[in-house]
Amino acid sequence: MSRNKIIISIIAIFVFALLWNGLVHMVILKDANLALIEFARPANERNMFIALLLTLGIAIIFVLSFSHYVREGGVKSGVQHGLLFAVLAGLFVDLNQYLIYPLPASLVAKWFIFGVIEFICYGIIVGLLHNKKSNA
Repeated sequence: MSRNKIIISIIAIFVFALLWNGLVHMVILKDANLALIEFARPANERNMFIALLLTLGIAIIFVLSFSHYVREGGVKSGVQHGLLFAVLAGLFVDLNQYLIYPLPASLVAKWFIFGVIEFICYGIIVGLLHNKKSNA
């Protein structure tokens, strides 16, 4: 994958992630996320800069790992790569938080489902922007 395609893919995924997470957490799961209000950091105390860096970091890792490990590229490979990331995120984030905090299982399941959709979309984005067969 060329440097330009890597940069474009990272930017595209970063922008999509911001829009997706805004829609999911501030609209779709707004009421369900109220289960966190007793022990979550208040919104005005959250560091937006760190949140943006985290989102950018995930976009970078996703694109670089796709570029390095996916042999053929394309949408199918992107979806497979997205599913791998979704399972990893589900195990490391969703399930781990469920074990540590008194979260409703239904909320964690919703996070996981929306996470799977999100990472599949990342895969589609990077897959559309990069197909190694057509570049050979």
